[in-house]
Amino acid sequence: MAPITANTNAQSPPTSMPKSSTPEIDLAATRTDERSPVLIIGSAIAGTVFALQMLTHPTLRAKYRPIIFDSAPTLPGLESFTDTLGSEMTGQSGAAIALTRQAMYPLRQLDLGPELDEIAQNTEQIEMFRQPFFGPQDGSQKGVSSITFTAPPEIGVSGGMWAIERGPLQGLLIKKVLERGGEILLDKRLVNIIEHAPPSASTSDHPPTSSIEAVFEDKTTYRGTLLIGADGAWSTVRKHLFTTTTTTTTTTTTTHTGSNPGTVDPAWKPDFQNLQIVHGISHAPTSDTKAIIYSLGLRGAGFATWTMKGHNRQYWTIYEAPVAPPPPPPSRQTHPESRARSAETDEALSQKWGMQVHCGGYDRASTEAIVERYRPVWHPSAGTFGDLFAHSEKFIRVGLWQKRFTRLSNVRWERHETLPKECKGDRGVEGEGKGTGGIVLVGDAGRVLMPTSGQGAAFAIEDATVLASCLLNYPPEGLDFSTALKEYTRRRLPRYRRMETVASFAARLSVGRTWLQRVLRDYVSGLFSVPMGDVATALGEDGEGGKRTERWWEDWTSDRWLLGERFEVKEEKRE
Repeated sequence: MAPITANTNAQSPPTSMPKSSTPEIDLAATRTDERSPVLIIGSAIAGTVFALQMLTHPTLRAKYRPIIFDSAPTLPGLESFTDTLGSEMTGQSGAAIALTRQAMYPLRQLDLGPELDEIAQNTEQIEMFRQPFFGPQDGSQKGVSSITFTAPPEIGVSGGMWAIERGPLQGLLIKKVLERGGEILLDKRLVNIIEHAPPSASTSDHPPTSSIEAVFEDKTTYRGTLLIGADGAWSTVRKHLFTTTTTTTTTTTTTHTGSNPGTVDPAWKPDFQNLQIVHGISHAPTSDTKAIIYSLGLRGAGFATWTMKGHNRQYWTIYEAPVAPPPPPPSRQTHPESRARSAETDEALSQKWGMQVHCGGYDRASTEAIVERYRPVWHPSAGTFGDLFAHSEKFIRVGLWQKRFTRLSNVRWERHETLPKECKGDRGVEGEGKGTGGIVLVGDAGRVLMPTSGQGAAFAIEDATVLASCLLNYPPEGLDFSTALKEYTRRRLPRYRRMETVASFAARLSVGRTWLQRVLRDYVSGLFSVPMGDVATALGEDGEGGKRTERWWEDWTSDRWLLGERFEVKEEKRE
């Protein structure tokens, strides 16, 4: 495995750049590599896939040098797995994700197919179950419908959805980034971003080498030409985009602005959905080898079970309305006593239940009440939820958040420019200050989706692929990436809007907190006995010459936009 490469020899900044109060590392000057440094904040799926796209495509690889920064002291993939599918696996997260074929396609284009087949379970069918409204919830009402996935030949990927544990997938992506010459710097917690207006040609004899500074908690500052925010739902990069900046330094050649001090727009945070999820991976004995079992019908809750790769491994989830809103995310809590109480609660329950427990800051009593509430409830593959709990490796409880952000970059939009209607009047950056076109969000940093969509990780892969494609087809002018970032925004926001609606609808429907929602849920679940690859055909009709006639409802009801698109990095024909 290739080592983590990093150049830590700080160089004196060019005279045309204002000196920062922290040590600076000009990545464009620390080695003979003439490629433009691209700073990627976050090593999860979106950041690593974007780095791989940059390192794999010959044109992008020749122009850009991606460097990943992560606040963690270690990451999966930086050391060998002791057991690829076992409970002793390095970097095991206790959480799984589902990847649809439009997400698997770009991964296979990156030559990850053989490794993916080792860790991913191909799921070709979803079975749905109901519980009765009244009486014991013992499974007396069995399966009601199923969804079978088929794939059109032109998509190039067979099957429907793949269940993958997050830890091994991230480890695979990190390993490939390092093997292909990428760089990863650990223990780098971002605290500030400084944007530079590049000097004009009349005031500088040399072309500018960077326009962005990333300042980290360890007092180091790294410079690059483009900064990618891939740092998750509580993104520091996104917070910077929603912060009113003030000019901190002005010289005859350069002006730069920072996000501290400034006024932060509260809209930078995702919205709590008054829902929570409890999830884990269990080794409870089961005869199921491929099918996902998605059970609907618990009063005020819904659950799902995905079969994982390996012997008797199932990823299970329970959705329900929490008793109280969640506390701030543990990583964002500033009071040490709150962090200590949360750690004590996790440790006490871990010892009691014999597995790792993460309460997400919730109290012990309400967490224990969840287990007692569902322990006797029938489960279609494990027997009862108690059996799932007893064989689980981890027990994780978190609140659910969701939001579609319309500011995906720091580009300046002019009044005459066409924006997606999903922006709802938010034209992003205007006037003085930001607008250099050097910052963009991908993955959960750009939109937070509830797991009921089953598309969070898939959209992260899409984001990374679409952004790389836009950089290829809309190259920057000097250090200005505005054209590429605007095209990226136009392509992604409409897709975000549709999935945000689907995720909200699915969450409310699966939980069924009211009798009306439960009736609608049970009625809708009985309509899904249609192969997903044939849904559009079933709903539409053939027009003249056997050609499909588009119907107004198909944009939402068919799976064409969900599963039928093919994302890849390639040169596009443009007028």
